[in-house]
Amino acid sequence: MNATALTRLERVRVSAGIAQLALQQTEDEPAGLPDPVFRARVLRELFEEADPKGGLLGSLQQLLTVASQAAVLGRDDAEAAACALEEAAVFAASSPGMLLHQATSTLHPQGERP
Repeated sequence: MNATALTRLERVRVSAGIAQLALQQTEDEPAGLPDPVFRARVLRELFEEADPKGGLLGSLQQLLTVASQAAVLGRDDAEAAACALEEAAVFAASSPGMLLHQATSTLHPQGERP
């Protein structure tokens, strides 16, 4: 692996770390009744029905799609990997996205970002 590839890999790791930090901050919230509006806003950062490619799930879907396209470049035996990545990309935003939308609508019916 060359230096450019290592730099790109490090950026992916940092991005994953940001998602983990968001989880930690949500877990570290003071005990007691959770604020449903806050929870809905956090969930909307993961998936926003009005902009499915935005948010964490949309970015993950795009990442998996690009990875599936890259998997087949120059490789005759990579079709199975590319298909698996394409399926993961479709799943990343479809089912979880709709479930997150349902949850955010329940938590905060007004639901739109400020």
